[in-house]
Amino acid sequence: MPSGFGELTDQAHHLVSSGDLAGAQRLLSDALTDADPRPANATPELAEAASLQARVLVALGEPHSARGWAAFAYAATTRLHGRSDPRTVAAAATLAAVLHRVGSHSRAARLYQEVIIELTAQDGPESLRVLAAHADLATVEYARGQCTVARDRLQDAWELHREVYGDGHPSGIKMLARLGAMQRDCGQFAEAHDNLALARELCRQHLAADDPLAVQVAALARAAASPDHVCTDEPPTPGTPRRCRPPASHPSTTGRSSPATTRHRHRRTRPDRRRPAGPCRTPGHRPTDPVGVPPGHPIRPRSPLPTPPRPRSPRRLSG
Repeated sequence: MPSGFGELTDQAHHLVSSGDLAGAQRLLSDALTDADPRPANATPELAEAASLQARVLVALGEPHSARGWAAFAYAATTRLHGRSDPRTVAAAATLAAVLHRVGSHSRAARLYQEVIIELTAQDGPESLRVLAAHADLATVEYARGQCTVARDRLQDAWELHREVYGDGHPSGIKMLARLGAMQRDCGQFAEAHDNLALARELCRQHLAADDPLAVQVAALARAAASPDHVCTDEPPTPGTPRRCRPPASHPSTTGRSSPATTRHRHRRTRPDRRRPAGPCRTPGHRPTDPVGVPPGHPIRPRSPLPTPPRPRSPRRLSG
């Protein structure tokens, strides 16, 4: 491996952070051409470069090209650091995203299960990363036709995200929009209308009119149901948690008249869990993340899975 591999990876990170994904891809491709293809011989620097290359290729819409590098990075980081190391968890999430994109949903679901277990142990069950992983797993379950499981999981993830991080957090708005799209494809048109309308209203309240997320939510709300979607409700992957928490004793979210009404219902049901609504309090918001694209793990400078602030008073959620 070239002696300056770490410095080259730093340059690629800089290109990514400046928006030059194609330049980063070319730089990494040239450097990785002569790399030893055996994960057993990989160094930490090579594993990091391979993981970054996989994420860049996914962001460029080339998941099939990313698959080999994602698998290499996951195998290498597992050997180097162990399954619980944050670098291995990040590599597992990247590989799961790639597998979902190429249609290997069963393996993707198993990897997301591992990611959820490890991140819950590291960050607590209410962390942004855990809730995001539940949302990503729900998208995989939905792609497999396990629609009831997927919708329940995503509904739970959004409601808990809203309680802990408020109405205006972009990740929560994205979850709600995904949920509305799922419901529409499954023929639950009233629920879909309510959730997509609420997502648009939250965008109006908390995001700029030209924010890419607001534009994506508006486009998603205008779209028609997918004619290709089939609800098969297959059994969940063995060992995969069905929901991110036990069924909550709260009123249905259907028939909400306004965000204020819904907030009042949640306050009345769980008065000790709500935080005041407000703008995004986390620097990890990437307004260019596609709403309907699962999960993609868009490129982030240096760390694919940034550690969010730990929510106060975490509670145990069933797996």
